[in-house]
Amino acid sequence: MDIKTDTYEKLGEFYLGREYDLEAGEMGDELVLYDSKDLTTHAVCVGMTGSGKTGLCVSLLEEAIIDGIPAIVIDPKGDIPNLMLTFPELSAEEFRPWINVDDARKKGVTPDEFAQRQADLWKNGLASWGEGPDRINIIIDSADI
Repeated sequence: MDIKTDTYEKLGEFYLGREYDLEAGEMGDELVLYDSKDLTTHAVCVGMTGSGKTGLCVSLLEEAIIDGIPAIVIDPKGDIPNLMLTFPELSAEEFRPWINVDDARKKGVTPDEFAQRQADLWKNGLASWGEGPDRINIIIDSADI
């Protein structure tokens, strides 16, 4: 499914992805949109390890950034500051300084090849959710980091 950003890029609508059918194990066509008017002044996100807390919080914060909604985030584990690591072109050159050289060695590839694999993985993964360099640049242009 080719998702056009103009179908969800509206002030006050937070795009969180698409519905997922657990039984079929596949992505559906229905967009998951969150009305920012439903935000409260305070929020806590709790859940078991691997349940998607960080992914949800990153998505909510990205959408808040785009809509100009300020946020103060307390993140004892330190995952959320990764929002500052943006790679607008999703290129190997942008990923290269941040890859783990030991991971490349374990895979039997050069660090540059590993960076290219990571860039491709992210580019394809984001594209499957209807996101890409244009949306990354909107976030960069909207953020005050």
